[in-house]
Amino acid sequence: MKKYLSAILILSLFIACGSNKSDKPATDETDTVAIIYSWEATLNDTTGKLEVNKKEPGGPDSLTPSTVIAYLNKKNPAVQLQFIKISGDTLYVSIPDANYLTQQMGSTGPVLFFAESVYNLTEIPGIRYVKYTFEEGDHAQPDVLNRDSFKDQ
Repeated sequence: MKKYLSAILILSLFIACGSNKSDKPATDETDTVAIIYSWEATLNDTTGKLEVNKKEPGGPDSLTPSTVIAYLNKKNPAVQLQFIKISGDTLYVSIPDANYLTQQMGSTGPVLFFAESVYNLTEIPGIRYVKYTFEEGDHAQPDVLNRDSFKDQ
């Protein structure tokens, strides 16, 4: 009888230890993670026109307002965006200290900044417009922008 109990106990332990395995096949984590691209605004040296191009992965780790804004703020430490709210298809942001943007980047710098930030922020699902609030300066003023705002520039 003890032999049967020992065999049952060993069999029970074997089944219990083996039950931690999932019935689902093992998958690489990259199979389930979406690749998130970022956008970069530049001037074409030949034409002098604005170009906004999709970059390889390496942008924000998710497409939420806080992660995209953190990504943009890291890229542009002198121009810090702050999230205000989302209303409909519009994301509202402020730039509490816009002096560098409006006075020190010339006229091309703000165009590049706004193009890059609009393209990245409108990657967030449901966002089509970005409303910027800041103190107007010589080279930039508050506005509501979308991707079409940068056509033919």
